Amino acid sequence: MHEEYSTLDLFKLVFLNPLIVMFALIELTAGVLRNGIMQWYTIFGHDVKQPGAESILANWGLLLCVFGIIGGFAGGLISDKIFQSRRGPPAVIFCAFMLMMTAVMAMNLFSLPFVVGVAALLIVAAVTGVHSLMSGTVAADFGGRKATATASGIVDGFVYLGSGVQSVGVGYLVTHHSWQWWPIFLMPFALIGGLVAWRIWHELPAATRVYIETVERKHLVLATTNGNAEHVIQTLKS
Repeated sequence: MHEEYSTLDLFKLVFLNPLIVMFALIELTAGVLRNGIMQWYTIFGHDVKQPGAESILANWGLLLCVFGIIGGFAGGLISDKIFQSRRGPPAVIFCAFMLMMTAVMAMNLFSLPFVVGVAALLIVAAVTGVHSLMSGTVAADFGGRKATATASGIVDGFVYLGSGVQSVGVGYLVTHHSWQWWPIFLMPFALIGGLVAWRIWHELPAATRVYIETVERKHLVLATTNGNAEHVIQTLKS
């Protein structure tokens, strides 16, 4: 049945959906991390000489493209091939990885320039994986037929809110204190993103859940016909 929704109705559908709100929070942390690396690494590299990492600085734009593509594909493959199209698990994995990489940057910021550059690029790959899952994919999965575009726009908008947060935060810290605070500022956002993503670990789109249940029932019927019901039941439970 065709239904018409006003703008207010669409906003209610999105903002009163706790899953969409959690996706938006994850995107906010992703915006802090993504732009906290992309925008500040070259500034840091010109401010603090990076012997041994000149090639990273010289090809920063190209490397962002390459690592971003790798991260986006990796996020989708991990979600679809390993976790039955659940979006939470790869987001948790990537956030944990980013937390480790920001710690690596903090510990080696003034001593191992090449390690810092590689860690920054790996964060770009991981955060692009999170962004690709949370922005368009999750909105399509959970936004509903009538609110998909609205959900996608609002969730994606939180990335830019995160970008504003890091611009103010990192800018203040490196101006008034030290570059050492740059990766330290990013660390809690990776942790928060991972914790929120953990809350949605088991969430599946309704259509995907129905598909999985249908396939499992077919396998059970087939196995029962072949006399292997007990084996299949144990497999499904595991």
